[in-house]
Amino acid sequence: MQKTLIINRFLCLFVTVLILLSANTLIADDALFEKGLHLYKKGELKQSGVIFQKLLKEMDIHDDLKKYVEIVTYLGNIYQDLGYHQRSIDLIKPLLHDVENSGHQVEHVRLLSQLGDLHFSLGQMGKVIDYFLKAVEEAKKTENPELIASVYNNVANALAVDKDYKTASFLFEEALVQLEKSTDADLRATILINLLRLEYAKKNYKTVVANLEGVILQIAQMEDSHQKIKNLISISLFIKSLRKKLNLTNDTTLQNSIYVALSEAQAIATELSDNRNASYAFGYMAQLYEAEKRYDEALRLTRSAVFYAELCNAPEALYLWQWQLGRIFKAQGKAEQSQKAFNKSIQTLNPIRQELFIGYRTKQDFFNTNVKPVYLGLAELILDKAEAAQDPVQKEKYLMEARETMETLKTAELEDFFKDECVAAKSGNTPKLVRSPEHTAILYPITLSSKLALLLTLPNEMHYVAVTVELKELSKIILEYRKKLQTRPNNRFLYDSMKIYDWVIRPVEDKLIENDIKTLVVAPDGVLRLIPFSTLYDSKDFLIQKYAISTIPAISLTDASPMDKENCEILLGGLAEGRQGFSPLPSVPAELRDIKKIMNSKILIKDKDYTIPNITEAFKNNEYSIVHIATHGVFGGAPETSFLLTYESKLNMNLLEKLIGLSKYRKQKVELLTLSACQTALGNERAAMGLAGVAVKAGVKGVIATLWFVDDEATSIAIREFYRQLRKPELTKAQAMQNVQKKLIGQRRYWHPLYWAPFLVIGNWM
Repeated sequence: MQKTLIINRFLCLFVTVLILLSANTLIADDALFEKGLHLYKKGELKQSGVIFQKLLKEMDIHDDLKKYVEIVTYLGNIYQDLGYHQRSIDLIKPLLHDVENSGHQVEHVRLLSQLGDLHFSLGQMGKVIDYFLKAVEEAKKTENPELIASVYNNVANALAVDKDYKTASFLFEEALVQLEKSTDADLRATILINLLRLEYAKKNYKTVVANLEGVILQIAQMEDSHQKIKNLISISLFIKSLRKKLNLTNDTTLQNSIYVALSEAQAIATELSDNRNASYAFGYMAQLYEAEKRYDEALRLTRSAVFYAELCNAPEALYLWQWQLGRIFKAQGKAEQSQKAFNKSIQTLNPIRQELFIGYRTKQDFFNTNVKPVYLGLAELILDKAEAAQDPVQKEKYLMEARETMETLKTAELEDFFKDECVAAKSGNTPKLVRSPEHTAILYPITLSSKLALLLTLPNEMHYVAVTVELKELSKIILEYRKKLQTRPNNRFLYDSMKIYDWVIRPVEDKLIENDIKTLVVAPDGVLRLIPFSTLYDSKDFLIQKYAISTIPAISLTDASPMDKENCEILLGGLAEGRQGFSPLPSVPAELRDIKKIMNSKILIKDKDYTIPNITEAFKNNEYSIVHIATHGVFGGAPETSFLLTYESKLNMNLLEKLIGLSKYRKQKVELLTLSACQTALGNERAAMGLAGVAVKAGVKGVIATLWFVDDEATSIAIREFYRQLRKPELTKAQAMQNVQKKLIGQRRYWHPLYWAPFLVIGNWM
């Protein structure tokens, strides 16, 4: 009896200890959660993320589902804010089934809405619609007005980006209706800002100006909070864009509104120790002073922005302010300090580029506005030093440094276009070209805001010329010229052609003649990617009549080793029939038949057999040094709008890369990929860049492709002749194409560049 009593007392004591330990653990976990939440609100995302990850490891979803989902939601937001969108999806998606079956409707809706928003950031609109439709359906069941309004807001944002303005407007209004009896001033202010942006996108500027004051008042009514800081910064940037768009730079009322909003954001962020938002508030205020040339104040504020960005470990903000310091120092004439700041900005930017690229959200060209100018700014500073240098050795050192900066930029551009951070690795062990090969020059035109920098690499030296031409003027002429080249034969293009020749070729022409240059390799930048350099006219001849011409995305991404013409095995594929809304290509059967004979090919896949499974089998079972595809190819402004047409579907660049990788010829790259019926979006620099980078992406040494869709008969003549020329042992790819184009120019019917100019030799020209 006594023994039983002792055992029972011991068990009671043991259970009490367990309860106390469990309670202490819960208290400790709650304290840790609050700490993570506090850091999250302060903008210290990485530190907050570590805490939330620790909590998830120690929890089971069935212990406290609501708390578990809340932590996952915060951690997912952190991943998304840091640019790790797929990691956020991988975290949230596995929870959906358990949460849906648990009956926790509110949590289920939040996860669906968050997944929709994540796929929206990645541009995967099909999945966005699926998740958002489900979220709307489930949100209505909850009868929770704040939740319904939040979901409507997310859906409307996605629709606005997709330019479905009518439905977006309706959903924003419905969201405001849901909040009529709500006290959630934060969400109401966010929706009003989004509505303002929608009216701006619709170009209803009078409505925007009329409603602006009401939105500012709504933000002012919010209690001081982290969300209020974000809204103040957001509305200040919106007003800045509005002033620029409507040319209201002298409107002191709007200007004062920006200053007031950012000043209040600074004060609240400092009070709440929100270092991330403090960094943006100080940085954007500094930009206002920079624009007014009040450089001392701009410098002081920018240094504060740098301090706060470093304090919360926010590289995505830090690089912006380091870049800003570089601009301010340059404006003050402090070249050395400016270059140091630009270098620091690029050092901060390089490791985070890929994360910055992915979540585009608003389809704005983030790269060209927020990344490319940093590299161009540094390159311009270095070129200025080269121009001033007296010592030839020091001058060349600066020129090489400027070229390397542009090489990094061009690699980054391709990574951005293809959403592929491994672009540089695909060039393999390509030897670094310090000098160009004999009788070859590499022209590096760099489009700066107030000048065109021409960097020329020759067999024995590097040469630099600065041409005074505003980027706006250059862009205007280039765009007009490209349109004229594609206009049915007339000679209106000649005047612009000679003008561009005077800007791009004439300043370096003496050096080309002096070095007996036969092949000109061009690494075009920006708007210059839109035109074939072969068409530039000196008043007597086209440039192609003087030089074999090749286009490369970058020197470091180009394998310049000679082509092995012995034992060439060629894969031929093509589609003559009109499929999937594309017109027939009636000359394709004869083109493929003749090339098969010229190149002694064994493998030909065409029309109904020209399918992805059949192409896959061909690559699996054989090795090829040349791949020729005669079908419609489209290069849009993104990888998803760039493809080659097959009989049953579309072959995108990722799949093309995988197929070429299946070849047993892996150890040696495919020497040549020919795409004989491509077209790029007219005037789209990104599309032209995607075409220029296709050799790198596909994992081949060189590509023959067309910049625009060419007359079917002219294409067949040109391509047949190219292979005849390529068979000659002494000719490079560029020289073979030069002979083709000279032959077409010599025929009156095909003299106009419309017929011969779109054929480009891309990548390896040897």
